[in-house]
Amino acid sequence: MVTIPAAEAAVLEALPFFMLGTVDATGAADCSHRGRMPRGEGGGEGGHDPLVKVTGPRRLVFPDYKGNAMFNSLGNLIQRPAVSLLFLDFARGLRLRVDGDAVIHDDPARWPDAWHGWWPAALRCIEVAVTGYDAGSAGTVPRLRPDEAAVTPLR
Repeated sequence: MVTIPAAEAAVLEALPFFMLGTVDATGAADCSHRGRMPRGEGGGEGGHDPLVKVTGPRRLVFPDYKGNAMFNSLGNLIQRPAVSLLFLDFARGLRLRVDGDAVIHDDPARWPDAWHGWWPAALRCIEVAVTGYDAGSAGTVPRLRPDEAAVTPLR
């Protein structure tokens, strides 16, 4: 049985971004960036909304915010629920990959903690049932100092 180790769950929740891989009905792949939202924009004050929440050893959830209105990732998930999430930890030089089957939730009653606490600005949440997990070895990702890895949103 594939599980996310508790120590690595905390790492996933602390990272500032991941890459979301999906595939449409024809097999065409899409890869998109998903990042934390600054708390001031997400409905609270200071800090950042969490990137993901690991809600169990075989389950995680992440928010979907208003984006470019192309719905590539969400459209693909409606056609094929398989996802691959690639997390890169530049401070430790780690690569963490989570594969799974996704379900899109747009009812705040399904994830009240998500809408009211974790991601108040989210339009919907994506729940992933984990089917694969791979923690790449240290050294597979270049190490960067925190000031080099800082993300500045484009406006």
